[in-house]
Amino acid sequence: MTTASTVYHYCGAESFFSIVRNGRLWVSDARKTNDRRELEWFKDLALKHIAKSAATGDKMLSDLHLALKVRFELLEDVSDYYVCCFSEKKDSVPQWVAYADRGTGFAIGFDVNALRKKIGAALLSPSYAPVPFGVGANGWGFGPVAYAEEGVANAQIDDLMSTIVSAPFVGEDVTDSARDHIDRVCAFCKHPDFQTEHEWRIVCNTSFLKKNAGLTGTDMLPDTKWRKGGYGLTPYRETVDVLDCVKEVIVGPGNADRDSIEYVKQFLRFSGVKAEVFLSVSPYR
Repeated sequence: MTTASTVYHYCGAESFFSIVRNGRLWVSDARKTNDRRELEWFKDLALKHIAKSAATGDKMLSDLHLALKVRFELLEDVSDYYVCCFSEKKDSVPQWVAYADRGTGFAIGFDVNALRKKIGAALLSPSYAPVPFGVGANGWGFGPVAYAEEGVANAQIDDLMSTIVSAPFVGEDVTDSARDHIDRVCAFCKHPDFQTEHEWRIVCNTSFLKKNAGLTGTDMLPDTKWRKGGYGLTPYRETVDVLDCVKEVIVGPGNADRDSIEYVKQFLRFSGVKAEVFLSVSPYR
């Protein structure tokens, strides 16, 4: 798993204003992102890999493949995950274009460890499992995205197969263990076409939180809010106040004039945010 000390949330001016004024980030329904295979990509890769392995005559894997298909298709699909996205890249033209109003927005740099602790997310292992004895997850996670290519070996599939092999020896149900592993990685695994984003994300498992709250079916958490998104009406939740996790702000290349940086510094100062402010050095406009 990659590491980074600072990650950047690229956003337009309106979102930047809202984040600084309210101190909260929005985690939105992952199925409303610009990735049509969001939450489904790793599940499909995993089931194909298990089916291919079972084709050698392994009855246990054949039975497991059938059980997982029934579980995901008929009983309980991938959990409902809400996400807030970041990039490891500090001044990235693709990020400015796609997520920051074509360069007229901002990139907010967050301290990774401070942000993880603030939202109460667990430390994650390379297989995206909470590290034992870490801070309780409480449905929240934070970490880098893995980009898995079909037909190419990757650590997440290897970890899944290890889980399948070891489950009986530690007294766990193989189907339950495999299903939980696949579900967890689905929130952090994307199609390789997106790997230029170098993404990190906050993940909120709302299915887990709903179950803990005694909610069933289509009932939603009472603190769910709604916004107009790029792909229709989008539910979201807010994090706790995270302003003290902000380390720096990058002013987009479309705003790169002398007044912009001074205005941003004053706005942050009036809002009680202690962060460095830089102008983008990208020639994009």
